[in-house]
Amino acid sequence: MHRLGPDDARILPEFLHKERRDFSLELRRALNRLRMVPLAGREVIVAIDSKSWRLARLGEHRGDPVRFIDDRIFTDPKRAEWEILKMRWQRLTGTPLPQSADAE
Repeated sequence: MHRLGPDDARILPEFLHKERRDFSLELRRALNRLRMVPLAGREVIVAIDSKSWRLARLGEHRGDPVRFIDDRIFTDPKRAEWEILKMRWQRLTGTPLPQSADAE
């Protein structure tokens, strides 16, 4: 399994600036690792309607309610995904995504 490291943090902003079909192999590896978090408590994106999304967390057990993480509403799904990736980075590495990689 791919281990996340400083090189991955530097490549993550590519996520915001390229289309999925153009992602580098390095970014694809990092994204695959970030997407492999356990289902219990997993951070997810919930569609509120066809043009707005919120961040939520799955319950600990199947059938548990999904809980919203905060009150933000995103109109760009890629920005919502970026926030989820940052949360998962912190979960897996124990540290926030470095400021230099946080390309907001």
